[in-house]
Amino acid sequence: MKSRRREVLTNLLATGSAAWLPAARSGASPLRVGIAGGGIVGASIAMHLARSGAHVLLFEKVGPAQGATQNSFAWVNAFAEDAHYRSLRLESLKAYHELDGRLSLNIVWGGYLKWASDRAEADLVQVSARQLAGTAYPPRHITAEEIMTLDPAVTTGPITEAIYSSIDGHLDPVQVTRRFLDDAARAGARILYPCELTALDLSAGRLRGVTTTQGRFSLDRLVVAAGVDTPRILAMARFPLALKHAPGILAHSARLPALTRLAHDAPGNVEFKQMADGSIVGTDARAPPDTPEHRDILAHAMQFPSAELRTYHGNRILNRIARFLPAAQAVPLDRLTLGFRPMPIDEFPVIGALPTAPDIHVAVTHSGVTLAPILGRLTAEEVLQGSRVDWFAPYRPERFI
Repeated sequence: MKSRRREVLTNLLATGSAAWLPAARSGASPLRVGIAGGGIVGASIAMHLARSGAHVLLFEKVGPAQGATQNSFAWVNAFAEDAHYRSLRLESLKAYHELDGRLSLNIVWGGYLKWASDRAEADLVQVSARQLAGTAYPPRHITAEEIMTLDPAVTTGPITEAIYSSIDGHLDPVQVTRRFLDDAARAGARILYPCELTALDLSAGRLRGVTTTQGRFSLDRLVVAAGVDTPRILAMARFPLALKHAPGILAHSARLPALTRLAHDAPGNVEFKQMADGSIVGTDARAPPDTPEHRDILAHAMQFPSAELRTYHGNRILNRIARFLPAAQAVPLDRLTLGFRPMPIDEFPVIGALPTAPDIHVAVTHSGVTLAPILGRLTAEEVLQGSRVDWFAPYRPERFI
């Protein structure tokens, strides 16, 4: 039913919308484009726009990769139930390989391992396997013995079902964001931070400029890729966009010798990987537990009320990871991060020009790390050419009107 609803939505959005598009830039002067947000998505958009000849100004409220990006598990993958969304993710994986070759992003293309220890979890493994079954890259069902050969450092415990996906990777999201921004700067982009966007200058629905904490800037276009701050900025253009409140925690260990290159999805919701620098990163839940100590965090964006609670969660998660990665037993905790995912209400990206203010584009998604390359390339195409790429048809902001 869900896929059918999205098919109908795609067909509807593919018609009757051309009148909203701004005219493509003519003449010799470069298009002046502002980008609100210096996370991995905003950095990719800035890089692609600058390399395509736009005059780019990026406004970052705090600092590069200081929001959801730095708190991401940063697993690059194509798993999705929706066929169109899965294809978009596969395109982004291809784009990552191209960028990795050009910019040396240090992506660990180690693959992904998911296994279950009981019947209920086995059903979830099979669901994941079916998500890529019809593509050119189906996951492979594997045995406990094959896992031992594939990843000797892992101790799986009892296995009822297991799959291995060879195309997945993982990365350091802060490092990759900085590589994108460095490349954008080499192409002439200016990266301003701390620099908060505080007002939009709109006349008859057309953008003239923006006001920031570093002054006013004249612009022809603005791309809002500000993560959880996106609704605040879009409200200035009188476009309401709601996001889910989606907190998540990650434990980061001290550095260890190289143990594994895979991203792991183990029983009991334990997810972990080893970064290229040797640290173990992982979690055991999509959100902090619903207990009195965490009620405020589950209600709105805030940090842990005490260092003791933060340390408790970090060590608890690392201990659970060590059950599956024995060489990480007793590894010291470096830090625990608490981040807030920019999660659209229907959990699909929101991408494209605003129907009420066509000079303003939006790019917000909870899969920012996986989608950053393709969103950067296609958003730059739309902004510079005044076009509407087919890839974005199901994800445009007008679906919320």
